[in-house]
Amino acid sequence: MGWIVLSYDNNVPVCSWITARECCVLKVCLDERLFGDTIFRAEKVRDTYVISDVFVYNSSCIFNTSTFQQRYEWTKELLTRFYRPGLAVFIHKSNLPENISLRGWELYDWKEGSHGCFIEEQFEIVTKTDIPDVYTVVGKQGYVLVPNLKTSQYLRSKGSEFKLKCVEKDGNWEVILPN
Repeated sequence: MGWIVLSYDNNVPVCSWITARECCVLKVCLDERLFGDTIFRAEKVRDTYVISDVFVYNSSCIFNTSTFQQRYEWTKELLTRFYRPGLAVFIHKSNLPENISLRGWELYDWKEGSHGCFIEEQFEIVTKTDIPDVYTVVGKQGYVLVPNLKTSQYLRSKGSEFKLKCVEKDGNWEVILPN
């Protein structure tokens, strides 16, 4: 995960890719109106930058004043309107091809004022118990939450033992279903 930073350097628009280990200038075809200090959350997959969130838009911190869903949809709209292919490849996370997997995801709760955090992709070994719709995670305490029929049907189709993305939640495990 990293940041796409759109700013000016001596009145020249500059697009930078910044992570904890890397900082470089990208050649990109974007509308110049975005370069008033705009910061996107992104992940680099080979030569493609997958954009999923916007933190600052033209020097205004919109992260604190909007929900993730609003920013996610807004980011998609910004890329559709202001990005032109040809140089650095930017795509919105919702347009990511199915054969490309990301290193992890950002997790958001529903508490007002809380921030999202990056969770590394982790696969847990899930086993079915003798009780219908009751599953455990191997080597961990708690049960896998089965909140709805869709989750139940998906888990039943997997067999008696399988690997699955799970996140710990209140002493139990929440399944991250594939899209």
